[in-house]
Amino acid sequence: MIESTYDQEKYRKAALKAWSTIRKNKIEKIRSENESLEDYIFDIDSRKISYGKFHINPPLIKASKLTWVEKGGVGKELSDGWALNYAIGCTHACRFCYVDAIHKRYGERRAGPLVNKSWGNYLYLPENIEEAIEQTKWEKWKGIEVMMSSTHDAYIPALAATTRKILEKALEAGVRICLQTRSPLSIKDFPLLSDYKDQVRVQVSIATMNHELSRIIEPRVATPDARFNILSKAKDMGLTTGIIIAPIMPSLKIRPSPSDDLEEIVKRVSLLKPENIYGECLHTRGSNITELESMLGESISMGNFDLVMEKKFHNELKKYGMKGRWWKEHRNH
Repeated sequence: MIESTYDQEKYRKAALKAWSTIRKNKIEKIRSENESLEDYIFDIDSRKISYGKFHINPPLIKASKLTWVEKGGVGKELSDGWALNYAIGCTHACRFCYVDAIHKRYGERRAGPLVNKSWGNYLYLPENIEEAIEQTKWEKWKGIEVMMSSTHDAYIPALAATTRKILEKALEAGVRICLQTRSPLSIKDFPLLSDYKDQVRVQVSIATMNHELSRIIEPRVATPDARFNILSKAKDMGLTTGIIIAPIMPSLKIRPSPSDDLEEIVKRVSLLKPENIYGECLHTRGSNITELESMLGESISMGNFDLVMEKKFHNELKKYGMKGRWWKEHRNH
């Protein structure tokens, strides 16, 4: 059963109302504590990022829903039901990301008030990461694929050294890794990953080939060209690769034709022929639509865009003899 456009819009409004209520309460708390609201408005300047520490409980590998429906997940083939997340926040600051809503609901109790700041401008790092690495019984997940990572990029600058330590322990113990990143910093660890070719797949995500749009929606992320280079380098090292074409956005003033954009992405993908190809439209999660509308200066209307682009996605891949998996916006599919 496919949800109607009305149902999708109803779900979006309910999610936004819940997020707005939580956000309003947070702002009132900020005002009562005489903090500056300017600190809670997004600023691309990386000097605005606030850092904190939190205590992380081992094991570092924890259950995740980003897996097959048959394994109790949401239908995304990104792990065998497990993930490695070891930070709260992400400095990439992607305006479409819905992880921020999770941290703003639960993160203050776990880490502290910095999670009330704008997404991209807070990052909590684990104060006990060395102990947590040692206390994780990595062999328990031997032969099991684990996503690295689902709530932050493993290769944002502040995490790269920690990521290396985790990979050394996990791979040596036989853990399989789905390394999802947008950062060229990952390339420096490819020699290590290539020693465990059968255990690793390297994936990037590309939302658009329009560089102006990319700078707005993912302001601190490497360019689309740089991300394709990550895949190219991974291929050269003999690593399994993947790409997530997402989030595909509807027609915008800055980029009128999503179809032309998708065609350009798929054409670039065809030069690399990654083993795993996924596609996904922009989804309503927390405040992400509102964040994007604010940054773009226009309203975003989804309608039946998800269904239209699903067909386009498969047709474009077929032109180049490729196949992929489309992650649907509508539920109960």
